[in-house]
Amino acid sequence: MFYKRALLTCTSVLPIFLAFGVAANAQEAYTPKYEIGLNYSWLHVNSANYDRQRTGNGGSGYFEYNLNNTLGLVADIGGYANTRSGINDKLLTYMFGPRFNWRHTRLNPYAQFLFGGAYVWNNPAGVSTTQNAFATAAGGGLDYRLTNRIAIKPIQVEQNERRYSPCS
Repeated sequence: MFYKRALLTCTSVLPIFLAFGVAANAQEAYTPKYEIGLNYSWLHVNSANYDRQRTGNGGSGYFEYNLNNTLGLVADIGGYANTRSGINDKLLTYMFGPRFNWRHTRLNPYAQFLFGGAYVWNNPAGVSTTQNAFATAAGGGLDYRLTNRIAIKPIQVEQNERRYSPCS
């Protein structure tokens, strides 16, 4: 009697768990194998002793290869310029690193940690100087998926760090 009741309970409960599994699987977020994007960027720069603050406009492009639903590898190349009267500063960054995604049906919040290099050139008072430096960026953002092929990025915030030697 006990075995018949246990068998009846298992055969009654098993279809319910299978139905929940199908429903949960249907709600998994779509994960593309590759992602390509373009971003507008506003960059604020402080000098080491905060005597020269600059702001610049620019943009970046990125390529992400998704290893799975959570982890992707990102390559990001960006260019920024501040060309106000008397100022001619330009910056090129090339960074690579992991991106951690938390995918939902439409929203994809993420955090990323990028490492690479930066090349800066400026022309203060008619004297052209250039430098290369190690660069890092840590931050995150939010992607909103419109379709399986198109998403918009309403926000991305990063702390960029570059160390240049003083110009002599």
